[in-house]
Amino acid sequence: MKEKITTILRSKRNKALIGGVLVAVLAIGAVSISANAATKVNSYKADIGALASTMELNGKVESDSEKIYFSKVDGIVGAIQVKEGDFVKKDDIILTYDAEEIARLTAIAEYGAEAELGSYNNSIQTGNRTAGLYGEATRNLGVLNQQIEATQITLTQKQNELAERRAALADEGAKLQISLIEWSDEPDSEEYENLQKLIQSNAYEQQYASDIMDMEKEINDLNIALAGFKEDKAQMLSQKAATQMGLMTDGAKEQLEAVKAANELSSNEVISNYKNAAEGVKAEFDGIVTAINVTSGSGVATGEQLFTIKSISDVVVKLNVNKYDIVNIEEGQKATVTIKNKQYDGKVVRISRVADELESGGIAVEVKLDKPDSDIILGIETKAIIETANLTEALVVPMAALWEDEEGTFLFVEKNGKAVKTKVETGVRNEEQVEILSGITAGDVVVWNDASEIRDGMSVRIG
Repeated sequence: MKEKITTILRSKRNKALIGGVLVAVLAIGAVSISANAATKVNSYKADIGALASTMELNGKVESDSEKIYFSKVDGIVGAIQVKEGDFVKKDDIILTYDAEEIARLTAIAEYGAEAELGSYNNSIQTGNRTAGLYGEATRNLGVLNQQIEATQITLTQKQNELAERRAALADEGAKLQISLIEWSDEPDSEEYENLQKLIQSNAYEQQYASDIMDMEKEINDLNIALAGFKEDKAQMLSQKAATQMGLMTDGAKEQLEAVKAANELSSNEVISNYKNAAEGVKAEFDGIVTAINVTSGSGVATGEQLFTIKSISDVVVKLNVNKYDIVNIEEGQKATVTIKNKQYDGKVVRISRVADELESGGIAVEVKLDKPDSDIILGIETKAIIETANLTEALVVPMAALWEDEEGTFLFVEKNGKAVKTKVETGVRNEEQVEILSGITAGDVVVWNDASEIRDGMSVRIG
């Protein structure tokens, strides 16, 4: 890259001393021309003034922001509205999808979402039914256990009452039998006959007394009820065991809810993507289409690359600066770039901290344009003029007056008609002027001669 460097260091002039002695032999004698006459010089009175320094560098116009667009749906490309290199504005349609195919796929996605919701509802309803049956069995078992316990107690009481009643009758019958034996020697007596009648009555009562029959019936009813309760308990135990494994735990419910939420998000996103696809793929910002990766009528899958747009709102000129010039470049410096004969203002926004091995050790520098527009051509070679310095109050002298030798940089200052070699320290410089940081002061007159060499102490005459 050829670089025009405006900070030029003038090397020591090695010019031959022009002088000589002319000798003429005249008829009347020889006349000598003095070699000590003062040398005519240029002069400049050092003064405080403005000084600007620039650097011109070759570069390439690039976008610092690009977006690669990927297909968000499976589909068929309809029409492509642009070509590579076209300028597009935000919301311009870049390409469309086949409308019938998008409508078909949208319907499939919507049916799929309904099916997923139906599956979720079925799981919830099944879980609720199972939980209901389990809860019913648990509640009924509690009631049945109480009923069985109460019935068993009542049954035992009735069985004891019946046994006591029968024992009393049996005891009475035994006593009557003893009495009958005692009267057996008088079988014809009235007392003997009465005892026989009482024994027969007692035997009948032991079998058919109304209270005994009532108790037997009550005991039978209690046994029937108890058997029914036990049968119901067995059924509830079976129902509880059958439903317990199917109960939905809190973790399972949370998982089901999470799956439902994930499916809804996914389905909604897919359906939304298809509905957006029906409107075409639009540019998200003003820019230039730099690549188109599909063709009209081609099938595309979700995630497939469609096209690329580079922004023209974020344009930079990428430069490569050598190691000697980089010392003069700083971030924030103003710059001017010309593209298609149109001038754009900008500033230095980035200086790489790594030298590029592929560019002979150059350092990458980026100049960002302040107000790029649609006239920008990305990838074009251009020149950037960077304002490396802009001083408003500097002690300046002409670059032509500046000298340099092995001892350093110096000027010749006119003092009493003599050229006095004066060592100076320099700062900013351009093609015409240089800033003097030390060595002279404002008002000092510096002298130089383009045609002959000036020596320290030489007599000079300001022309």
